[in-house]
Amino acid sequence: MMRRLVLLVAAMLVLAACSSAGSDGEEGSSDGELACALVRMLPDPMPEQPASGSSDRSWEVAVGRLSATAELARVAALEDKKYQPLADALATARQTFSTTFDIRRAEPSIKKARTYC
Repeated sequence: MMRRLVLLVAAMLVLAACSSAGSDGEEGSSDGELACALVRMLPDPMPEQPASGSSDRSWEVAVGRLSATAELARVAALEDKKYQPLADALATARQTFSTTFDIRRAEPSIKKARTYC
């Protein structure tokens, strides 16, 4: 389920990037700008994991967005070093979640990432 959610978010990013390109061949938004747009979409505060069997998907959406945002910021930093602090903060948030399975413990790093956008 999580993998499909991440793929869906990635597909949405590709569509957003394609649709932001101008008709006269202008380049659209940079990966860094798209990563910042996704940072702004992260809930504040991050949601608690719902009880088993719940129909609430806000936690899954937040986790998928965090993962997609961190990866996009990593790519943006490869192209433009000014996005490295953003990429580092999001990588820390993703790593914190990966080791604790508690998205709320990643909030300090997400808050830091918000300051870079």
